[in-house]
Amino acid sequence: TPQLPPADQRFTKLERSWIGYDIGNSAFTLLVTTILPLYFNSLAEDAGIAPSMYLAYWGYAISVTTIIVALMGPILGAVSDHSGSRKQIFLMTVVLGVLAMLVLALPLTWFSFLVLFVVARTGYQASLVFYDSMLHDITTPDRMDKVSSYGYALGYIGSCIPFVLSLLVVLGKDVVGLDMKTAIAIAIVI
Repeated sequence: TPQLPPADQRFTKLERSWIGYDIGNSAFTLLVTTILPLYFNSLAEDAGIAPSMYLAYWGYAISVTTIIVALMGPILGAVSDHSGSRKQIFLMTVVLGVLAMLVLALPLTWFSFLVLFVVARTGYQASLVFYDSMLHDITTPDRMDKVSSYGYALGYIGSCIPFVLSLLVVLGKDVVGLDMKTAIAIAIVI
């Protein structure tokens, strides 16, 4: 029988929660870098937009998100540190990202999809500003490396499960009789 590590070496509830968020945000990254661009391309192509243009629009959306977070991250970080509202602002960014992502599951035009993608990705990227800084709050200095390493490792492993499920839905859509929009909606919810 396997033996449990001593109680002082087990992860606390806060540490487990921090690691769990790493799994979730890694799954978002995998979906955004693999499946969503293909879906956006199909939406734009259906609207008669040239491939070179929809690839440019996708790149612009990524750039806009990066600029928004680069500008608002330090401001929100300073406000949260000064007012002691880091957890509340973190939660606000997570909710913004999750809600925008769920709306992406609805049938949308290519432009609406792109705008909501920017909102979802901005919420996600902004949440990381606070998530990373919370490591100091949820563990002791001597455990930071261990907690961070587990978060990183389990983030990779844990993100593969929803990604594989999403990929099976999208690639197997014809087998089960789904159209692309329905398959993507299911992948986003997963």
